This record gives sequence, C-alpha cells and structure tokens, in this order.
Amino acid sequence: MQRSRLPFATRLFIVLFLLSAIPSAALIGLATWGLRNYVELAGGAGAWQGISDTGRDLLEAVEGADPDSTVRAAAAKHEQELSRSVRLSRRWDLIAGHLARALPWVALVLGLSLAAVAALAARQLAQGLSRPVNEVVDWAGRVARAQPLPPPQAADAQGPPEFTVLRDAFRRMAEHLAEGRRQALEAERLRGLTEMARRVAHEIKNPLTPLMLALRQARHLAARGKLEGLEEPLQVISLEAERLDEMARSFSQLGRLPEGPTSEIDLAEMLRELLDSDLPESVTGKLTVEAALPRVEGHLGALNRVFRNLLGNAVEALGDRPDARIDVTIRPRNGMLEVAIADNGPGIPAEDRERIWDPDFTTKKKGTGLGLALVRQTVRAHDGEIELRGSDEGACFVVRLPAKPRSTG
Repeated sequence: MQRSRLPFATRLFIVLFLLSAIPSAALIGLATWGLRNYVELAGGAGAWQGISDTGRDLLEAVEGADPDSTVRAAAAKHEQELSRSVRLSRRWDLIAGHLARALPWVALVLGLSLAAVAALAARQLAQGLSRPVNEVVDWAGRVARAQPLPPPQAADAQGPPEFTVLRDAFRRMAEHLAEGRRQALEAERLRGLTEMARRVAHEIKNPLTPLMLALRQARHLAARGKLEGLEEPLQVISLEAERLDEMARSFSQLGRLPEGPTSEIDLAEMLRELLDSDLPESVTGKLTVEAALPRVEGHLGALNRVFRNLLGNAVEALGDRPDARIDVTIRPRNGMLEVAIADNGPGIPAEDRERIWDPDFTTKKKGTGLGLALVRQTVRAHDGEIELRGSDEGACFVVRLPAKPRSTG
C-alpha cells in the first residue's frame, strides 16, 4: 500500500521551521550555559571573605602594637571599606545565585517565544511559496481537462515575478492547446463528414443501380406495349425504393436523441414479445429472468428498436445453422437492469470488436453500418451503456439501463 504523503505546504512549513528553530535553540542554550558559568565565576563572596579575615587580623595586630593616630585612622578607614566590600560581595553572591537558578526558565520562555515567532514566519513563508505551486498544479489539471484558466487578478502581481511569468506562460500554452484542440476537432469532424458523405453516396448508389435498370426495362416494355412484363421491374423498383427509404430513415436518426414523453417499460414483457415476433421458426429463443425486475423509464419505441436490432443481427449471424439459439437473460445489478443477448453463431472477429460501433462499418452485404451506432446512441441517451462481452461461443451483447426505483406507496 502506498504511503500517503503530507501536503506540500505542510512539508515546506516543517523544513522552514526546523531551519529557524534549531539554530535559535542552539544559540539560546549556548548563551544560557555561558552566562550561568560567568555568574558563578563572578560571585566573589568567598574571596572577599578571606581578605576580610586577613585584614581583621592585620588591624588587631596594629592595635596591639600601639600605633599612632595616623595609622589608627588609616586602619579604621580600611576596616570600613573592607566591611562594605564584603557586604556588597555577599549581596551580589545572593543575586547571582537567584539569577543562576532563574536562567533556565528565562531561556525556556525565550526559546518558546522564538519558536512561536519561527512557526509564524515559517507558516507565512510556506503559504506564500506553496500557494503559487498549488495554483500551477491546479492550472495543469484545468489544461488537461480543457477547462478555462482563471482570469488575471491584481493580487498576482504582488507575488514573486517568476510566478507571474509562469502564469503568463501557462495562459499562452492553454490558448495554443485550445486552438490546437479546436483545429483537431474540426479536422476530425470534417473527416467524419467526408467519410459519412462517401458512405451515403456508396449506399445510395447500390440500390440506385438496379432501380435505374428496372426503370429502363419498364420504359422499354411500355414502349413496346408489353404491359404484362412490367410486374418484375416494378417489383424491383418497389424493393429498392423501400431500401432507400429505410436508409434515409437510418441516416436521419443518427445524432438525434429520442423525442417525446417517456414511460415505464417492462423489459421482460418487451423482450418476450420480440422473441415471439422477430425470431424465425429455425431459431430457438429463450428468455431468463433471474429475479423480480423493476421497470425502466424510457422511450418505448426507441428501446424497442434497440432490442429488435440486436435480435435481428443475431438472427442474421446464425444463418442456416440447424441448432440456432438465442438466449436472453435479464437481471438486476447495482441499480441497473442488465440485458444479455447471446447467440451461438460464428461470433465477431477480434479485429472487428472495436470497429462495430463505427457508423461506417458493416460486414453485411446490404447493411448501412448504422445499426449498432444507433443502438449505442439510444442506450446512452437513456443513461445506459452497451458492450460486446467476450464469449466462448457466438456473440453476447450486454445492455445496461437504469432501473426505476420501486414505489413504496
């Protein structure tokens, strides 16, 4: 499991705080130690006490020797000065003792004060340095998601000039990328339209050729008065006209979302009816409902076309197979209804599995290539999804649609 890292601002704050707090603590500790030693050394009460004792002995000796008045006066003055010096020394020794005991507490208070100042300064510096970095990270994400960058603000000019240059470079890069993305989308759209136009022209040309031939034949027969022979060319004209009409409807539906009001739909009932109506007698259809199913909210006609198209593709893939079979399974899963339509036909080649959703791809001789594209478009319009699931036999299409919550009333 990957270990979570602290935010950049927090890591920067810790580094700055340690860089300022550790030297300050070392200096305070060294100054306290030196000052305490100085105070202890400066305390002179012991030395003055020895001088006092020897001075007193000297004065007593002078008095015993019967000195003159001048010597007595000098000795008295010396005794006064010596007594005053001893008192001052004892007083300083008392003050020095209290000061030596108070120095650690003073150092502690000073250290905590400096630590608070260092923390405040480190916090301000960390925020000031991390804010532009976080802003650049956010801008990089916006550029990746093709979102607009924030407009220039007056506060941007107050920061370091290097970040101002970086912001301007990001804005220019975003503009260039947006322009490049727009040109790429325009080129892709043009390629899509060109390919679609080529596909439409190709598909229209296929029915037009037999239609024109049948029309020419009908005119020739009518000119010769052989009206009984018009049935065959007229039938060809009718079939090809229906094919053109179906093609026009398919192309007109591409890109259009289902319209009209929605309703609650019972998928099990819909698929049961489609299996009865759309499967030939040569194909065995089986519907499996794994649990009590909720309904879905959607467009009945559009969803009916989705499943009819998938069943029709399965029937065409099965061909004349004697054991042709289509299994339809419906199950609720994670708030969705999952419909799996599987056949035991030849399946879809691996190289075609990604292309089957393209509007211009088909493996049918008379297909337009729009069937699965329209199916996916309709499913996504209902907030669902469709996929081609891997299968050992045949093909299996899975449609997932949001289930309508059951009413508790």
